[in-house]
Amino acid sequence: MYNYLKEKYNINRLRLGTAISFLLLIVLIMGGILSELGVIKNTPSWAPNLFMIVGSLIILFFSDRKLRLLYIAIGTIGFLYEVIGVKFGFLFGAYSYSDVFNLQLFSVPLVMISAWIIIANFTNSFLRNMKKIYFIILGSLLMVITDLVIDPIAVDGLEIWIWENPGQYYGIPNHNFYGWFILSLPIFYLLSFSKNEIHLMSRVVSNLVISFFSIIGIINDIIFPSVLGIFLVLVNLYLYIKNKSKENAI
Repeated sequence: MYNYLKEKYNINRLRLGTAISFLLLIVLIMGGILSELGVIKNTPSWAPNLFMIVGSLIILFFSDRKLRLLYIAIGTIGFLYEVIGVKFGFLFGAYSYSDVFNLQLFSVPLVMISAWIIIANFTNSFLRNMKKIYFIILGSLLMVITDLVIDPIAVDGLEIWIWENPGQYYGIPNHNFYGWFILSLPIFYLLSFSKNEIHLMSRVVSNLVISFFSIIGIINDIIFPSVLGIFLVLVNLYLYIKNKSKENAI
C-alpha cells in the first residue's frame, strides 16, 4: 500500500510539474507576442532566456535517455559552432549577437544550446523509419529550410544578431545556408543512432517555438518566412496524425 501511494504521489507530482512548465512556456510565448505588439512595455531581460531554456528542458525531459544525451551533445556542438562563427566568421558568415539574450559566453548567448536542441528536435520529428543516408541528408535539408524561417525573423523582427555583410535573402548571406547544411550533417549522423520516437510533448513544444517565430514574423511583415514556418508546423502535425492513424490501424 505504501509503495502504491508513493508511486501515485510521484506520478501526480510529475504531472503537476509538467503542467506548470508547459503553462510557463505558454505564458512566455504570449508575453513575447504581446510585447512585440506593444501591449507589454519593458519586457524583463530574463524572459527571452527563460523561454528558450524552458522549451529545451521540456524536450529533454520527455526524450528517452539516449536521445536526451544526443540532444545535449548537439546543443553543445551547436554552441561551439556559434562561438567559432562569431569569433572567426567562416562557418555562417560574419555576425555578432545583440543583448536580447544577455547571458553570454565568448560573445555567444548560452541559450543557443537550447535553440539548437529545439531546432534539432523539430527537424528530427519529421523523419522516421528511413535509411541512414536519407535520414542524414533530408534532416540537414530540413535544418536549412527551418533556418529560412528563423533567421530573417530573428534578425529583422527580434534583432537577436546582426550580419556584418548582409545578403539577398532578408539580409542573410547565402553562405550561411551552405554552412547550415554542412554543419547539420554531423548532427543528423549522431541522431541516426537513435531510433526513439519523438514524444508528443516534445513535438508540441518545438512546433510552438516555430509558430512563435512565425507570428513574430507576421507582426513585422516578414511574410514568406512566416508562411513557410506555419506550413512546416502544419506538415509536422499532419505527419504525426498520419503515423498515429497507421499505428492504430495495425
